[in-house]
Amino acid sequence: MKPSINYLFITGLIVLLAAGCKPENYKPLGKATTPITSLAGTWKITSVTQKDEDAANKGFPYQQTDLTSVFPYTDFTLTLNMNGAMPTTFTTSPGSSPRIISLAGGNWSVDDPAYPKVLTLTSGTDTAKVTLGAYPLGASASTLKIALAKHDATSGKLLISYSYVFSKQ
Repeated sequence: MKPSINYLFITGLIVLLAAGCKPENYKPLGKATTPITSLAGTWKITSVTQKDEDAANKGFPYQQTDLTSVFPYTDFTLTLNMNGAMPTTFTTSPGSSPRIISLAGGNWSVDDPAYPKVLTLTSGTDTAKVTLGAYPLGASASTLKIALAKHDATSGKLLISYSYVFSKQ
């Protein structure tokens, strides 16, 4: 008696499916981190990019430029301190770089502890807000990106934005 071709095909398919069903071994993920706790530490600027927002909106060919070597931006450091999972104090040390954050020190906070977007730096009655460009998590755990924007005083139109990349010290 010859087995039919369908019978052989179905039997072969069952054998392949059974052989392919093995559990995979994944490495443990480790301790869960939250974006806010990853912000703590001392950060030093590694690159600065300036973008002309008006030129970008109009489609001009020259829209952004790297300013890292124009001024000694790499002298600037930002230290964010925490008490457990709560933001506490900050300090800035410009060295000979331009003061991208005009405050020398004070307290800092975030708009949302679970998914922060804006860091608010406060010193007395003075406040500076910076926008997070990327969290220092995962593969980029040693990189912090922040953005600052300059608006027209009368119209409020966005004119120029700056992107700062910091590395953890």
